[in-house]
Amino acid sequence: MNSEYLSDHVFSVSELCLVIKNTVSEMFFGLQVEGEVCNFRSNQSRHWYFSLKDKDGSLINCTCFAGNNWKERKPENGEVVVLRGSLSFWPKGGSLSFNAETIRLKGEGDLRLEIEKRRAYYKSLGYFDDEAKKKLPERILTIGIVTSAEGAVIHDIMNVTKRRAPSINLLLFPSLVQGKGAEESIARRIRQANNFAACDVLIVARGGGSEEDLAAYSSVEVIEAIHDSTIPVISAVGHDSDFPLSDFVADLRAPTPSAAAELVTESAYKKRLEIISMEKELSESVKGILRAKKMALMSVRISDSLIMRKLENLKSVLREAESFKRIVKTRLTSASFEKAGLDEKIEHLIREKEREASFAISNSWREINEAILAVRRERAESIKEDSDEIKRLVTERLRDKKSRLSLLSNSMEDLNPLSILKRGYSIVRTEEGKIIKRKSDVSAGERYTLTLSDGDVMIRVEDKI
Repeated sequence: MNSEYLSDHVFSVSELCLVIKNTVSEMFFGLQVEGEVCNFRSNQSRHWYFSLKDKDGSLINCTCFAGNNWKERKPENGEVVVLRGSLSFWPKGGSLSFNAETIRLKGEGDLRLEIEKRRAYYKSLGYFDDEAKKKLPERILTIGIVTSAEGAVIHDIMNVTKRRAPSINLLLFPSLVQGKGAEESIARRIRQANNFAACDVLIVARGGGSEEDLAAYSSVEVIEAIHDSTIPVISAVGHDSDFPLSDFVADLRAPTPSAAAELVTESAYKKRLEIISMEKELSESVKGILRAKKMALMSVRISDSLIMRKLENLKSVLREAESFKRIVKTRLTSASFEKAGLDEKIEHLIREKEREASFAISNSWREINEAILAVRRERAESIKEDSDEIKRLVTERLRDKKSRLSLLSNSMEDLNPLSILKRGYSIVRTEEGKIIKRKSDVSAGERYTLTLSDGDVMIRVEDKI
């Protein structure tokens, strides 16, 4: 609007007020003004109205609407404050005022005081009360992680989870962790995890840093997102000495991201140790039974060895009898020249000795056979009884362990990372088998494998949206 037009045109009051309003709103915004509060009042709509004056007596009317003052401390008359906002002109009243967006006491501009003020406000709303905290689920199949995709935090959590509970699925919601836009990025990822209902527990994490580096985790956006989350949230921000406001509003605080991973994997880790212990116990039990039965078999072998030694002794007796027979025959031959009457006596003596020897041998063999049979029957009965007892003990023990293993197997099946596919999710891989995690990894015209709960399908990307 040029000056010639302004000088020649006759304005109505409404037109002039509109020119002033547009000029003021377009030119005077993002201003800061300092002064003493006076004439403070609030209406039913919770808008604040007051004036600022300085030592020279200058005064300007100010407003701070409910949409901005809900997070601010109410100023008192006589306090020196610094306002940030813009000038506004009210055509109906013809008045100029300063519309404040933020209010702080002079000298209260540091981050720590702002956080303490925010802490007191949310504490008064009950955001930090124990009654508002949700418990972690007993079974955790999928862990959601809100953190940077490039930082060390995600690798620490992955390493701890792989070591303690490799069957648990990890789902990353990449976000900024500091700087401009970090508050909105973190809050958006928390809400995204809740909208997808993609995990059983959510870890909001980042590494250590200065108070300014961690400021996003004390922001209004992050506090509200954690409070509204239906998924239990663990805050693992900074080190043990750091306490951003996310630690107070979250359902559980962990001193470090690695400690958070240990907390959420504790149940699965204990079950894994229990299975390993049961396997070891079963193995040792079976080995003990086998050792006992092996000793029993060794005892049977020793008895057989004793019988064999007795048989060898009997064979020696037989050999001596044969030798005696040969000696007798030799002597009879040498005495053949003696009286014929002696021949008959000698023959009779020989036959008698043979009968006695044969009878003795026969009795010895019978006793040996009876002894062998008795020992074998005794050992067979003992072995059968031991074998039946082994079978009964092993069967009973295996039935018990099988029952316990079945229960644990069912539990482990619930921890199967493929179970998430049955809930409607899928995994996209390249033809080389690489998992697609980001939209930027997808190329138009390429073929990909889509893994569903009941198998794989091949897809081709026509275009990226």
